[in-house]
Amino acid sequence: MDAAVQIAERDEAEQPEQPELYASWRKIHPKYQPGFFRRVRWIVTSVLLGLYYILPMLRWDRPGEMPDQAILFDLPGRKFYIFDLVIWPQEVFLLTFLLMAAAFGLFLMTALAGRVFCGYICFQTVWTDLFLWVEHWVEGPPRRRREWDAAPWSLRKIGIRLIKHGLWLLIGVATGGAFVFYFADAPTLLREFLNGTAPYAAWFTLGFLTLGTYVMAGFAREQVCIYMCPYSRFQGAMFDQETLVIAYDEKRGEPRISSRRQRREGSAGDCIDCKECVRVCPTGIDIRDGQQYQCITCAACVDACDSVMDRLRKPRGLVGYTSFDALTGVTPPRFRFRVWLYGALTLGALGAVMFHFLTRAPLELNVLRQRQPLYVALSDGSVRNGYTARLLNMTSQPQTYRLTVEGVKGASLHVEAAEAAADGSYRLRAESGEVVPYTVFVTQSEEFAKLGAQGDLPVQFKLTGLDPTGGSASYHSVFIRPR
Repeated sequence: MDAAVQIAERDEAEQPEQPELYASWRKIHPKYQPGFFRRVRWIVTSVLLGLYYILPMLRWDRPGEMPDQAILFDLPGRKFYIFDLVIWPQEVFLLTFLLMAAAFGLFLMTALAGRVFCGYICFQTVWTDLFLWVEHWVEGPPRRRREWDAAPWSLRKIGIRLIKHGLWLLIGVATGGAFVFYFADAPTLLREFLNGTAPYAAWFTLGFLTLGTYVMAGFAREQVCIYMCPYSRFQGAMFDQETLVIAYDEKRGEPRISSRRQRREGSAGDCIDCKECVRVCPTGIDIRDGQQYQCITCAACVDACDSVMDRLRKPRGLVGYTSFDALTGVTPPRFRFRVWLYGALTLGALGAVMFHFLTRAPLELNVLRQRQPLYVALSDGSVRNGYTARLLNMTSQPQTYRLTVEGVKGASLHVEAAEAAADGSYRLRAESGEVVPYTVFVTQSEEFAKLGAQGDLPVQFKLTGLDPTGGSASYHSVFIRPR
């Protein structure tokens, strides 16, 4: 029995150790590194946050009773207002082209400059950068922040943490509030929030986005970029040998020797293995290990390495924006197919949106024929069909339109709740942005109803604005007669 136990223990000891399937999370405290690219990121962050928070507060003069908010996504009214542009419900298909343009534009940006979108423009990066700045301002540099994490709880630590998390929550509330303001009149909704009368949907959205900003930018941080964002997983498929990426020049930097004595005695590369590029990385990677999907191309390591090279009186660029061809000394080709393809697709999607706005009519007419009954044979031998005409005034002014019918010989027109004209047409009126339904009857006299082959006839409704700005529209339907 003892021999069997010994053999089992020996076999278990000889088995190779199984690797861990999941790495333990390690909190990253990136160092704040000033420099050129840091200034660029602050400028981009300031512009993006400024636009996000200010735009819903801008006023815009519009005629009539249209809202005066510059950018308003009016979901109850089913209209989007973007300065002078009004987008109607039937134009929701434009969202498809806009999403296509955004996707292909992102692909183009990636093919040209890697994950530069992630490093400078992505909302996760922008708000995480802001939260890290607050953390640095309240708790100090990385070494001090690690000391705060390891220190036992005290009144001072509680006070410091309350200040930091309070500022984080304040940024989260401002973020959620600004988002909600895009969907309602901002000053009105702000007063409702202050006096507690805001709608439940507004409170829920504010709370959800506040919590989301607080958690994602304050705690998840680099985990969103590494594990949650799908873009990091397939971005490499859009790279080619000329794509600008952040890379370490091994030829110049190797071998890495940190000892001054050893560097004086032998041939050493420019890299002194100071690990400054690692300390400033928001995702905690070492750029010297080569291209990695965790790199968001924020260029913090470039600023850090350049500052070290300046102190060593060596040229900058040991870590910097470059391409794989530049690193290997290969002459780049003249034509980059994927760049031209992504560019053409982006321009095509944007061109489709622009073409629609440049050619869209200020009036839309839709006619639905009544099916119960299909037709009515009147006592005088004439035949009548009923229709429901819906007209949409897409101008900024009230309009009056002239409705006529063509295609049915001997036809007369009658529109309920509308003014008849001497020529047999009718005057239909619609306010700006209003969809107005009218009940329309088309009657063919007995004389023409009995002439020729019986059955269906094509009929065309024409709507023309009395004012030149009202535009015109037509709709083809069917006039049904006894078979």
